[in-house]
Amino acid sequence: GDMLRAAVAAKSAIGMQAKAVMDAGQHVSDEIVVGLIDENLGRDDCKRGFILDGFPRTVPQAEKLDTMLSNKGLKLDAAVELKVEDDLLVKRVTGRMIHVASGR
Repeated sequence: GDMLRAAVAAKSAIGMQAKAVMDAGQHVSDEIVVGLIDENLGRDDCKRGFILDGFPRTVPQAEKLDTMLSNKGLKLDAAVELKVEDDLLVKRVTGRMIHVASGR
């Protein structure tokens, strides 16, 4: 989410692709997300490593990410899976329900 918002705000080419998709009410494709990650890997704050929070979520996303990293001569050092009870997740998610524009 943060990378998408930053790319849209920066009006990068991939950010504008993502904006068009989001404005149409559609889900941003795996290709766009992996492209955003690829674009961000060149940033100074990623040179010593990076954490992807919530991505990949599916095997196809993981495969696309792996292909992109392989093409750059990179690989993941570790992956962390957090296991949390469903009722706690529901409580956390529903506690976040807020309409940003109105604050409600």
